[in-house]
Amino acid sequence: MERQEYHKAGFLRAVTAAFVDSKLTPLIILFSLLLGVFAIFFTPSEEEPQIVVPMIDVMVSMPGASPAEVEKRVVNPMEKLIYEIP
Repeated sequence: MERQEYHKAGFLRAVTAAFVDSKLTPLIILFSLLLGVFAIFFTPSEEEPQIVVPMIDVMVSMPGASPAEVEKRVVNPMEKLIYEIP
């Protein structure tokens, strides 16, 4: 092991040993669980929230037309009209 890796391993080993041997660890875990349960019950939520999504889907069918023709005759004029919508 290189010297730097040994120091990192030594530090991590010391931190791990401190938590494994500590009597506060079960209290920290219990506090975390209670905090999670509190968050679940007291965070406001709705069954069906009313969300406004600023999006529109436009479907155009023009059988037999090439993509360039659809763009020229449908997409470009439609884009101009859609840009006018607030």
